[in-house]
Amino acid sequence: MPEFVLSPNILVVPILIVLIVLEFGLSRLMGRSVYSFQDSITSINIGIMSQFVNATGAVISAFMYAVIEMKYGTFEWNLASPVTWIFALLLYDFMYYWVHRTGHEVNMFWAAHITHHSSDEFNFSTALRQASTGFYFKWVFYMPLAVLGIPVQVFVVVGLIDLLYQVWVHTRLVGRLGWVEYVLVTPSNHRVHHGKNDYCIDKNYGGIFCTWDRLFGTYADERVEEPIVYGLKKKLHSWNPVWSNLHYWSEMFKKAGEQDNWRNKLMCFFAEPAWSADGNSAPKPLAQFPATDDFFASRTPLRVKLSGLAMTLFSVGLLVFYLGSKQSMSAGLQIFCATAAVCSFAFVGYFWTQGNKKELQR
Repeated sequence: MPEFVLSPNILVVPILIVLIVLEFGLSRLMGRSVYSFQDSITSINIGIMSQFVNATGAVISAFMYAVIEMKYGTFEWNLASPVTWIFALLLYDFMYYWVHRTGHEVNMFWAAHITHHSSDEFNFSTALRQASTGFYFKWVFYMPLAVLGIPVQVFVVVGLIDLLYQVWVHTRLVGRLGWVEYVLVTPSNHRVHHGKNDYCIDKNYGGIFCTWDRLFGTYADERVEEPIVYGLKKKLHSWNPVWSNLHYWSEMFKKAGEQDNWRNKLMCFFAEPAWSADGNSAPKPLAQFPATDDFFASRTPLRVKLSGLAMTLFSVGLLVFYLGSKQSMSAGLQIFCATAAVCSFAFVGYFWTQGNKKELQR
């Protein structure tokens, strides 16, 4: 039997669930509707599934970082000095800006990030809607910290701080915050990032600091006169956590297969998402997409809601067990557990989506 160890990652799980419940309750008291049941359940389950996958991916990142830091680390850093931690956090956030920007501006990396933007809602559950396919490239961006000799434990902690900070900015309940808007990422400027309004596209990539966006010309203020519309212009008609991670990969490979030369095939992966072989690379305006969608307007069957809730509760318990026990598991067993979780979400997610489509046909 694997040994269970209570780690900080485990404590984060119930805290995030509590934050979602509190935001939902507060929004109801304020008379605002910021949650959709099936959308939020799907977001939470996408987040749970990503933790099963990324828990192993994070080991790869930390291992590669540690190897490079040990072999090529240039400077010695004092762990007791605040300068070490402040510098590491600033540099990490700067590199995160480029990770995030690349995730929007290079098609292959957008395929690994699009999952996070696939919700039509914007709330704390959206923060959990993290992709399971991004670990393969993100670690490369942080190698400058390793070359500078920033210890791996500092890298891991500042990375966790950067990630957890971004949870609270996924809310519609907090307005503009005055001078803070000029320095930090806030709910207001992050709402812009998640919008599909024309002025929102490819804006506000910062993790903690919006300074990078202001320096590199990718900042945009929220417009009071133009309410933000959230989600993807081309909607994902699925509640399946696995398909939400794979649908764009499928489209990208299909598009590449339709090209008649190798240059265009490669462009399908390395050009911007709006690229097309005819030379028209401008994103289509929001006005060209339908404002309503029958799939999301239809009533989600009770059996789908109940199964979604049951899957969430079961998966939270299983994730807590997995995170606490994986240190004593073999690599093979870890991969087996993560694979089993993904297959379970694929099966149940297919049931959720088909249930919604049957309701639509009535």
